[in-house]
Amino acid sequence: MGQMRFVIPLPERLVPDAAEQAYLAGPEGIPWECVTTLAGSNLAIQRETRESGYLYFPWNVPGRGVVMLTSGSLMERAVAYHLPVELARGTLNRLRNQVGLWQAAGMVLPDTLAPLIHRATVAFARAATGQANPVAACEPADESIRLGLDASDMLTHDYARQVLDIRRSQQHPLSTLLGARLQAAPNADFGGKFLATFNTAMVSPVWHNLEPKMGKFLWDDLDAQVQWCRDQNLRLCFGPLMQFDRHALPDWLFLDDDFEEVQLSAVQFIDALVKRYRGKVQLWHVAARMNQEGAFHFTEEQRLRLVVEAVDRVRSLDAKTPMILSFDQPWGEYIIRKDQELTPLHFADTLVRGELGLAGIGLEMNLGYWPGGTLPRDALEISRQIDRWSQLGVPLVIFVSLPSASGADPLAQQAARVAKNLIAGGVTPHTQLANVGWLLPLLVAKQSVQAVIWNHWRDDVPHEMPHTGLCDPKGKPKPALQAIASFRKDLLA
Repeated sequence: MGQMRFVIPLPERLVPDAAEQAYLAGPEGIPWECVTTLAGSNLAIQRETRESGYLYFPWNVPGRGVVMLTSGSLMERAVAYHLPVELARGTLNRLRNQVGLWQAAGMVLPDTLAPLIHRATVAFARAATGQANPVAACEPADESIRLGLDASDMLTHDYARQVLDIRRSQQHPLSTLLGARLQAAPNADFGGKFLATFNTAMVSPVWHNLEPKMGKFLWDDLDAQVQWCRDQNLRLCFGPLMQFDRHALPDWLFLDDDFEEVQLSAVQFIDALVKRYRGKVQLWHVAARMNQEGAFHFTEEQRLRLVVEAVDRVRSLDAKTPMILSFDQPWGEYIIRKDQELTPLHFADTLVRGELGLAGIGLEMNLGYWPGGTLPRDALEISRQIDRWSQLGVPLVIFVSLPSASGADPLAQQAARVAKNLIAGGVTPHTQLANVGWLLPLLVAKQSVQAVIWNHWRDDVPHEMPHTGLCDPKGKPKPALQAIASFRKDLLA
């Protein structure tokens, strides 16, 4: 078993759960199963391999908040690494590599970028050469991280702008789908806001609401949502048809949780849905989050069998309508505490290579939530992750959540909570707006991304992730809703 050790000169600056969230990964960003020990200012991470790797660590960046940072490639050694210095080194390394790649591809770098990178480099040099005094090295390391992230933001935002300018000159409006998950058929007021913002709707059957007793379906609410979308000429993504989160499943399904019985019940449920709504939807979202155990703790092989059976069943009933599968936590943070053979990317790759006739793959990015979500990442890291998944060679659909508040949300059904110290100064509707302002253009700029769907758009009705809707608990629009509407008006059909 291999071990890497780090010294944290100012451990009081660590955010809660930092040791639990830290992990080591290989060059592709795929986590290893890790055992992390934090004792005072000393951090030790153990894993089975002794290979060189990259540390991923949630760092409280002054003036910014928590960001999951990455070190450079580290080998095992007897002397402990200075954590802030290595995070600064990794931040600059990632930035410089991306500058070279995008510049070689024809990107014109903003004039203010090079001076900013130079300042970050000078600060890093002071930190790296000052490690004889570990505490004194922290300040220039933090400065280098802050400046490096500012430069990464500048680079990534300008990349998205230049790509969108090129795409707009070739095709205007763009054909990217922009949607949100409905939770009920909207009234006139909510309907008007939805139509001004989105060209696509996602309707999601919730099994425990739809079939509270085995074989007894309550169709009225789902029928109303589907009919509203058809009346408004919205493109309709329907699903997920299969999702094994506990809150989504009927109680009777747990009376006999034998795999074969659950599989039979799931297929019968899918049969009923597809037979009722085929010809009325433009995209089947067949299964979601099957890369994780869910409520039944089935093995990876069993979950693969369930997904293949579900896809085959939908295709046998509707041979024309495209199908997608989606995966959550695409960075695979959940793997660090579980023995998993397949990472999210490998799980998806296995199914794509199986030639099931999939039209695309969905990535669920519930950004800023822990546990059960995606730890906060900067714009450059999100861009790099989209590029990794683009190598599957199929279109991508991105399902997005961004919080607008922290604390309790009585209507949220997921156990995930907004990460502590997520944003300096606190999480507000205006910080949600700011994040939408850079994230949405970045996603749409990616050629592989065919659709961006907000995971839910109202906080005043039951929903999954806390505080992520675009209408607040009183039903009033949040600032991000108008920003998305303006973006759609400028760029999308």
